[in-house]
Amino acid sequence: MTQALGTARSSAAVIDAVVHESIQALGARSGAVALPSADGQALNISTTFGYDPAALARWHTLPLAETTPVTEAYRRRTPLFIETGQGAIMDYPVLKTALRDFSGSLAVLPLIVNDQTLGVLMLSFPQERVFPETERLFLHSLAGQCAQALQRSTALEQAERLNEQLSFLARAGEVLNSSLNLDETLESVARLLVPRLTDWCAIYLPSPDRRELLPVTVVHQDEAMVGFLRRFIERNPVELTQENGSGRVFLTGTPELVPIITDEMYDSIPQSDAWKDDVRRLQLRSVITVPMHADGRVVGVLGLARTSLDQLYGQEDVTFALEVAGRAGYAVENARLYRQAQQEIGQRQSAQQELNRVNISLEERVQERTRDLNEVNRELEAFTYSASHDLRTPVRHVMSFADLARQALDHSQPEKVSRHLEVIRQSALRMNALIDGMLKLSQMGTQAFNLQVVDAQLLVRQAQQDVLLDFPDRRVRWELGQLPQLWGDPSMLQQVMTNLISNAVKYSGVREVSDVKVWAEERERDWLISVRDNGIGFDPRYAGKLFGVFQRLHSQQQVAGVGVGLATVRRIVLRHQGHVFADGAEGVGATFSFSLPKPPP
Repeated sequence: MTQALGTARSSAAVIDAVVHESIQALGARSGAVALPSADGQALNISTTFGYDPAALARWHTLPLAETTPVTEAYRRRTPLFIETGQGAIMDYPVLKTALRDFSGSLAVLPLIVNDQTLGVLMLSFPQERVFPETERLFLHSLAGQCAQALQRSTALEQAERLNEQLSFLARAGEVLNSSLNLDETLESVARLLVPRLTDWCAIYLPSPDRRELLPVTVVHQDEAMVGFLRRFIERNPVELTQENGSGRVFLTGTPELVPIITDEMYDSIPQSDAWKDDVRRLQLRSVITVPMHADGRVVGVLGLARTSLDQLYGQEDVTFALEVAGRAGYAVENARLYRQAQQEIGQRQSAQQELNRVNISLEERVQERTRDLNEVNRELEAFTYSASHDLRTPVRHVMSFADLARQALDHSQPEKVSRHLEVIRQSALRMNALIDGMLKLSQMGTQAFNLQVVDAQLLVRQAQQDVLLDFPDRRVRWELGQLPQLWGDPSMLQQVMTNLISNAVKYSGVREVSDVKVWAEERERDWLISVRDNGIGFDPRYAGKLFGVFQRLHSQQQVAGVGVGLATVRRIVLRHQGHVFADGAEGVGATFSFSLPKPPP
């Protein structure tokens, strides 16, 4: 036994040697060692030999408040020798079911060293026996030797564990200082912890609205389990409330330790069976939850979990977890400050870009206003010309035929008076139409501009309805192609489409049936919309005059009009950064087109 204990380097090896060597030396049938739980409220069976696992499941954890030979030997710090099974049942009724078929003896020995009880050694003998004093002294000596070996190995393990923790903290410091990318840094720290110091590692940071904790980092040896936990958290968010463990740690800044989680504890939670099944699948058996501090405030939560009852957390593990969480907290804060600085830099760059964009836009607007001013000047010249020629012509007619009407009255010629008055009326109507056209065109430059996506199909449909109201007796054969989405002011583009389709029907009035075709062509940067008719056409040599104010290539007798419609079309299209085109020949019809830039993404 001394040789076996001397070569044992770990607590597990010491306990294994005690159980097996003592059973072999004393002829016992089975044995076990129980160690105190992390919270000191129970004894956990650490190592067994010779027992039926199914029968032992109920006794794996023994609360100290429960009276059993193992708990009593631990509390009283005195060996117990139970020589008959019947005597064991009489002294400990709780064992009645377990010892129903037992007819041997029990030896229960506390493992004590330096006035500290480290655990309990229990040996079961197959037959009833009397423990003479010499054998009791031997067993007492055996327990003492086991306790000393257990204390030595525990101290050695603690030293090794401390060295490992210090090494980890040094490595973690290097990782945390190596990058300002928060996600990568926390992931690296978590992967240092798993599986050397924990089975599960999860790091939570508060959501922007600070109503939940979000799992920014989750690490487990099995990636499938990581996905499962993330889906579980999505279904069951970690709320920042006192009722939620991680939320409570974040709000209070106080670490929490759940040293052992049993199936009975899962069963007692007021949750659905599906929730309990999911939690059992996570295999959380011992859990530490600690706050991550930085500059005196909590910035996140670090959670560690073991999945085996053989490796349970204690208070010393909480101290270590706080060390890790403290370093991680400063990494979070440094990353936040870095991100804030980057955002400020980005905002400054955006502001500079916006300023550059505004300057460019201002230059473009100046150029646009210059083009508009040139256009206004050209239109002003046209107005001046119209005022001196087009408007003066009906005025001359009014004056001349007014004199003729007066003369006819003097000579009592009522028929002539009536004809002269009709000419005066037509001249007045002509002058009124010219004035209305001038006003309409002048208003086009000041009308509000509301850019949006416009369906060209709807523009054509409305134009058809307007034209049929203006020309109710005309037979029109329509040929409409697939039309695109345009970018512009809907009311202005409606005027463009209505003017072009109205002209197509009006100028094809000499035909029995008006053929009107509307279609679109997609080009690299714009759409070209065209309207073709089978009307009287025009001399292509004068196509450039068609879009001028009051410029007409046909007389009033051929086709009535004032020459403002196409000028309006040109003015609207130019405001949309587009162009107008005219193509045709005398007697074969005409095609009028306009281009508009494509809608922005």
